[in-house]
Amino acid sequence: MLTQDDVIYFVITDRFCNGDPHNEQPADPHNPHAFHGGDFAGLRAKIPYFKKLGVTAIWLTPVYLNIGDFFDSAGYHGYWAIDFERIDPHLYTALPGWAAGSKAYLKDLVGDFHAAGLKVILDMVVNHTGYHSPEYEQYSAKKLHYPEHFNSHENPNEVTEWLSGLPDLDHRQPEVADYFVQNILDWIEQTGIDAIRMDTVKHVDDTFWYLFKSQIKTSQPQVTLLGEVLNYDPEYVGRYQQQHDFDTLFDFPLCGHLKGCLVWDRPMTELARPRLHDAEPQGILDRNRPYSNANRLVTLLDNHDLDRRITSEILDRVGHWDRDLAAKILKLCLSFLFTTRGIPQLYYGTEIGLEGWADPDNRRDMPWEMIGTDHRPKAGQPFARQIYDHLQQLIELRKANPALRYGTSYTLYVDHFLYACLREYRGNLVLVVINNGRDEMPSPVALPIAANAKLPPRVKQLLQDGTLLKSLFAGEEDLLMTAGEVEVRLPGKTAGIYCLTAK
Repeated sequence: MLTQDDVIYFVITDRFCNGDPHNEQPADPHNPHAFHGGDFAGLRAKIPYFKKLGVTAIWLTPVYLNIGDFFDSAGYHGYWAIDFERIDPHLYTALPGWAAGSKAYLKDLVGDFHAAGLKVILDMVVNHTGYHSPEYEQYSAKKLHYPEHFNSHENPNEVTEWLSGLPDLDHRQPEVADYFVQNILDWIEQTGIDAIRMDTVKHVDDTFWYLFKSQIKTSQPQVTLLGEVLNYDPEYVGRYQQQHDFDTLFDFPLCGHLKGCLVWDRPMTELARPRLHDAEPQGILDRNRPYSNANRLVTLLDNHDLDRRITSEILDRVGHWDRDLAAKILKLCLSFLFTTRGIPQLYYGTEIGLEGWADPDNRRDMPWEMIGTDHRPKAGQPFARQIYDHLQQLIELRKANPALRYGTSYTLYVDHFLYACLREYRGNLVLVVINNGRDEMPSPVALPIAANAKLPPRVKQLLQDGTLLKSLFAGEEDLLMTAGEVEVRLPGKTAGIYCLTAK
């Protein structure tokens, strides 16, 4: 089960690490559209790297047997299934006596992850199959899905259209819906996964989600259902939590606004408002009503489906020659991600500033040649090292402060450049201040505490005059409560994080 204690690390298995070159099926690492050789052995070998970074849950792309080639691309990513019951041979090292494609290969990997204290999120697909290439037609002599099981091209809508031309399954048919409910139960029961990341949720008929929650959610409550609803409107995204019992969803609405403000310099008021009266306009963090629990949402900066990696988006904004400024902005984005509500998700390589533009460039191989034997970027990689070190520190701060995981968020102050938020849980209190301007604040800004009508008296009692808020970043000054306020001043593109520990 995923909780707010977790930090998710997403890998495209084929692009992450080739741990066993001897298990190669056809692969061509020089072709960005082909299989590259990443496998379960590579994931297993990088468990120490995951532990050193501090992540707690590994999200794996689908492991189904995929079609080989369709036009100029292969199903290396796992989303073009030819068989929903077998594991692709690119991913495992065959063992004597083990059936080809057996789920036991994934169960073995999950066991190793669990022994290391890591959870496993398995990506699953129910919306479509792989392209019906000659290979698919030949393999499907078994007829896993007959032609009549697919939606037609007539009168397409978001549920029935063939996404990117992929054959779209019709879950209004009882046989199709029941097949996938039983298939998912098989994967859960036979591998021991902790969570499901469900692909293309909004393209699947609502009938299927009713069956899912009536059978899988009731019988397997320990398995978290994480849904991908790629839409930037909370009203649209939230209904899947409200109506279909998804435990959590990717917070694309926050993702869009976060990058809009911190990367593209839109007003910070888009993120949140102090909301001292009901008539005040709302920021995206104030629009939580559509969700059954916004604190359980998975927050992110990028993934394999978005148009580019966060580092490349920042470089596009500031200029590819200004890597110092790019590093400041990337660290600022990560600071916000790890101090706001929700469960943070990282895309492999973000911790070292990996670049990448549109697919397939945003799915580059993980550059292990940059990483030293201590699982940290080498000394000759200053950009990667400062991003890695900053992120690792943020993960530790989050683990050490329950306010950052469970705390209520109180927005204290927002203007075009400045955002200040107080988070509190059981006496553990963290103040987060972000200066999104490129220049140092010309003068300190006073953040009112005693006069803030939205803060409970218990929280105000924690912040009496003379109380010291200790900076969690070395080199930044601590803050002192004076006359019911705290004054803060920060350099440009900088986050200040200050803590009051429970007594």
